[in-house]
Amino acid sequence: MKDELAEERRKLDEQIAALGEKGGAWNDYLEIRGLHVEFDGFVAVKDIDLTVMHGDLRFLIGPNGAGKTTIIDAITGLVPATGSAMFGGEQLLGRKPNDIVKLGVGRTFQTASVVEELSVVRNLQIAEGFRKKTREFFKRPDTVSQNLLDLMDICNLTEDADKPAGILPHGKKQWLEIGMLLAQDAHLLLLDEPVAGMTPAERQATGELLRRVSRNRTVIIVEHDMEFMRQFADSVTVLNQGQILAEGSVEEIQNNEEVVRIYLGGGDQ
Repeated sequence: MKDELAEERRKLDEQIAALGEKGGAWNDYLEIRGLHVEFDGFVAVKDIDLTVMHGDLRFLIGPNGAGKTTIIDAITGLVPATGSAMFGGEQLLGRKPNDIVKLGVGRTFQTASVVEELSVVRNLQIAEGFRKKTREFFKRPDTVSQNLLDLMDICNLTEDADKPAGILPHGKKQWLEIGMLLAQDAHLLLLDEPVAGMTPAERQATGELLRRVSRNRTVIIVEHDMEFMRQFADSVTVLNQGQILAEGSVEEIQNNEEVVRIYLGGGDQ
């Protein structure tokens, strides 16, 4: 049994190493200044300043309603916001969601948003073709590109290539969605609770994949799974009532008395 687990781990290491080689060295980073979001007078995010460098696997944590998902919604153009959110020298605020995607920003939601009637490989092909000209976007490729073959291998989806995405178990749908972001060449990945509902083995595989991805991309994860955070976060930002409560390493956050009192010690694990 130990030999089988060792072999599986070796194979996974080879797969994610292949992804790392494809990612390239990106100097893009996310710089947020004075980000402010209000809904009918209710302040959801209050003048947030946040910088996330490439190579830093950043986790956003905090109680429900702290503003974590709202920040991602603002960055991706789903809610109006004031202030500034710069990525790769481009201002994201005020742009349409599709234009933001074309700037290399990709996100996932708490519920995987794949086209369930289409096969795994077709979902990836659509994502891969997103940046093509309109007349080429709807043209179905005759063959599967080597890039997508590699991505399916990396995301453990090779055996599911021709299956409708809708019949995949929850964990694999999340892997497909991450694969779709990589297929569309996203350099900033914003992931909303990516391991919710996964088995321990799926969480481990997902964490190792995201750790590798973050080496040459900017990755931000909204998460409530504190064990997953402790195992894989490079740095952590804690939010409370729309403001940053604390930032630092996992160890620093766990030893922060105010964070423990408000969040970690409050039973919302």
